[in-house]
Amino acid sequence: MNLRDIEKYWLESSEDAFNTARTLFENGKYEHSMFFLHLSLEKMLKALFINHNVEEPPFGHNLQNIASRIREVDFDKQKMELLAQITTFNIAARYDDYMLNFQKICDANFAEKFLKVGKEMIEWLKSRFKS
Repeated sequence: MNLRDIEKYWLESSEDAFNTARTLFENGKYEHSMFFLHLSLEKMLKALFINHNVEEPPFGHNLQNIASRIREVDFDKQKMELLAQITTFNIAARYDDYMLNFQKICDANFAEKFLKVGKEMIEWLKSRFKS
């Protein structure tokens, strides 16, 4: 696979993960929905990284780390803070001891809010791709 194929894979996979996040939300699986929201953003950032850096994206799941390494894309403080918060969903939904605490705050309103701002972030990221 060449880099353009890998970029396309990350883009398509990001959309699939976001659709999964919505389905999980609709079925009341809020903490799992937030995990897939994180996954969707991670994949979109990795696609954008390839698009701008013309190299393989870094390993890892820290959204801020990936974003900070994308050339020619400026993430303001608010966007970086949002990415930092969503990064925590990766751990919170993956490990039982963290999930118990996350379930206490991750209700329908919480998940709905983050799906909305996550979708806005994804759209903003899409608008930053070079042709």
